[in-house]
Amino acid sequence: MESRLQDRTMFYAEPVYRPPSEAYSLLVQATVGCSSAAAGRCFFCGSYVFQKTIPGKRFRIRPTAEILTDIEIGYEHYGDNVKKIFLLDSNALIIKTPELLKIVEKCYETFPKLTQVACYGCCDDVLRKSDAELGQLRKAGLNLVFIGLESGDQAVLDLINKGATVQAQIDSVIKANAAGIRTSVTSIIGLGGRQLYRQHAVNTGKAVSRMNPTYFASLTLMVVPDTPMDEMIKQGKFELVSEPLEIIKELKLMIQNIDVPGPVEFRTNHASNYLPLRGSLPQDKAALLATIQNVLRDPTRLRAESMRGL
Repeated sequence: MESRLQDRTMFYAEPVYRPPSEAYSLLVQATVGCSSAAAGRCFFCGSYVFQKTIPGKRFRIRPTAEILTDIEIGYEHYGDNVKKIFLLDSNALIIKTPELLKIVEKCYETFPKLTQVACYGCCDDVLRKSDAELGQLRKAGLNLVFIGLESGDQAVLDLINKGATVQAQIDSVIKANAAGIRTSVTSIIGLGGRQLYRQHAVNTGKAVSRMNPTYFASLTLMVVPDTPMDEMIKQGKFELVSEPLEIIKELKLMIQNIDVPGPVEFRTNHASNYLPLRGSLPQDKAALLATIQNVLRDPTRLRAESMRGL
């Protein structure tokens, strides 16, 4: 068995991305790269650079047979210990439904203690699938999709070339919710720069209110070298919000504008953030704002710059 394990290894196209909450999940490479990066979108994202500079990270959907084999190899290595699986890379939900069903079903057939299969998805990936298809995927066990809202302000989405409308982002989350698939939505503090920070914060809060996702998390913009956003900053076309307290004030403004029926589990636990927060909305909204206000009075509680990361 030992020599067999040495010969059989799961395929990974590194570097790979996964949400913080998937730290202990088995990662299965279903797609490579990101379809949005392949289309030249998302000027802030490292996938934009990988698509152009790392041949092995150019967007593609792996053959289903190879993915199924990787799932079997995963069992050889980890056995019954696997309870969660995350399908890499940036939007595995793009896979056509019949093939994605085979992959999800194989996960549960292989791992008897499995409770969750999750993946990233662009809003178009959700909207492209029918209600019946999403229902089939949920029944098979795809029970969590991560969707990058980035901003609820259309001017900001256009600035970063997201290639999506705010309404489409909202519709995709509502559609996944209706199919019984849990949704985890992310936004990026600072993405509007100094010029658009207020409308970015206010409208992101309002968009999340309309989505009412299962989970909502905020990251803080960290500029990836050689991305179009990096060039925009160098050319003076984008003024970065660089002061930590300005970032915290923007976070406060966003939370003030979230009015959800809930429950929505809110987190700022990503390494990019200056202030880790957690709570359930709407009931913890006042407590979250009070914590932020205390930090504004005592900035020593902020995470040190050296401790932040992508």
